[in-house]
Amino acid sequence: MAAPAAHLTPDKTLSTEFEAFAEPFVASGRYANSTDVLHAAMEAFLRAEITQQAYDKACEEAAEEGERSGIAEGDVMARLREEFGLKGRAQL
Repeated sequence: MAAPAAHLTPDKTLSTEFEAFAEPFVASGRYANSTDVLHAAMEAFLRAEITQQAYDKACEEAAEEGERSGIAEGDVMARLREEFGLKGRAQL
């Protein structure tokens, strides 16, 4: 990924907490400094967000496809409870 266009300056609380988090990664030599740790963390976060959005979209599309198919009509859960001899709905 490309380097960020702007330099971010976290507030003092975040800075202290972040420095404590980043220190072992920098000390291990894996990263040159805490800014590199922050960039790697943000890249991982963005990848996770993109993956989650794709998963959410796939679930929505599958649900819509299922509704359009017309296969599951009526009270499917009631039929399953009857078929498997289950009583009523689970109480949460």
